[in-house]
Amino acid sequence: MTEDVDILLRRAEGQDAAAITDLVAAAFASYTPLIGKPPAPALYDYAPLIETGRVRVAVFGAQILGVIYTYPEDDGGVMLDVLAVSEAARGRGIAKRLILEAEARARRDGATEMRVYTNAVMSGPQRLYPKLGYTETHRGKSDGYDRIHYEKRL
Repeated sequence: MTEDVDILLRRAEGQDAAAITDLVAAAFASYTPLIGKPPAPALYDYAPLIETGRVRVAVFGAQILGVIYTYPEDDGGVMLDVLAVSEAARGRGIAKRLILEAEARARRDGATEMRVYTNAVMSGPQRLYPKLGYTETHRGKSDGYDRIHYEKRL
């Protein structure tokens, strides 16, 4: 693999939609049997989300290694809705870089906090978010998924 400094973060472009869809589907595929259905991000249509300008990717050359999608909420917060890193690129800090960059953009846009939720069966995010300063706020079922909700003051 390459040095992490060669991995660039950039805004997703229209031609990235298929690669993002494939990356997210592959990144979440192992959770489908545990949940009983595909995780919500695996079902999204990424083309319109890319058009919002809120989808960012981590790339090495032409290869997309990770993706993050955030959107502003009505109360001044920002929701981190999708975070996925290819299996081959895991363990290299890409998720952390994507999150920190999203937080910096949210601060620049005047957001006061970042929120995220993860499925209760996903242990990786349950370790990652607290390491990055996120606090669990509650657990519950929504849209047919058992979710753990976190937030972080920006």
